[in-house]
Amino acid sequence: MFNNKIASLLTLGFLGLACVPSAVAAPIAVEELAWPTQYVQSGPTSTRVLVQGHGPAVVIVPSYGRDGGDDFNGLTSALVDAGYRVLRPQPRGTLGSVGPMVNVTLDDLASDVADVIDTIAGGRAIVFGHAFGTFVTKRVALNYPDKVPAIVVASPGGQRIPQEIAGMPFVTGNTSLPVATRLAALELAFFAPGHDAHIWLDGWYPDTLAMEHGAIEAAGDLTKFWAGANSTQVLELIPAEDPFQPEDQWNTTAHLYPDRAVSVVIQNASHALLPENLRAVVEAVLPYLAQQSTRL
Repeated sequence: MFNNKIASLLTLGFLGLACVPSAVAAPIAVEELAWPTQYVQSGPTSTRVLVQGHGPAVVIVPSYGRDGGDDFNGLTSALVDAGYRVLRPQPRGTLGSVGPMVNVTLDDLASDVADVIDTIAGGRAIVFGHAFGTFVTKRVALNYPDKVPAIVVASPGGQRIPQEIAGMPFVTGNTSLPVATRLAALELAFFAPGHDAHIWLDGWYPDTLAMEHGAIEAAGDLTKFWAGANSTQVLELIPAEDPFQPEDQWNTTAHLYPDRAVSVVIQNASHALLPENLRAVVEAVLPYLAQQSTRL
């Protein structure tokens, strides 16, 4: 019965991906936001960047089909208070960022982030990626090791994600589905028991999700750049109850790259992580940033 329910959720979710996004994200009415904003232009891509604080630069890359706004407010405030300049480039199709939306690769998305680092961060930054954002983060570090000496990968998932779990973002992010269906998927795959999954019913962008999914599909074997470049320092944050990264895969990164990677397990959290146990995330990240920011 439970497996049948998962299969039904997956079928509904992937039906939503049948709607291919427009070739270029259409200009949208630019939402007034509470945060200072800059735009970085590169060819047909215009990236809206939320900019806060002063000090060494930390760039935040959000998860599948979501923007880099409210999900990261708490983390941003903590980093700003600790003396960092936080840059939140919004993915194509979200919060006023526009650009090509089909045949997009991880290299393209990494280039968007690198352009932000060059334009606003003086050419060097530490990059923090969450969930899908960890794949972009690793690709930025791989392609631009001179710009990104260190990364934080939060809720990165394992190298072998259970098939029934891997498809859950396409249920939660399919806004045409009934709320009850999406909520069930959020509770199954994103939020630990006792945490309020309702807060992630909003904040999804189906066109952006489809674009990012296409980039993952085109990338092939993602384990080939599992920890960025050969010199990249890595902090991996693993939610203890994350079904995308079962316990037998908790220490994969640290075991593969013991000279430059460390893994920290965050208790009382699943894949969403930040709205579940922000305090533990901040306590893990700040000492790492203090160490690595000397390399900027």
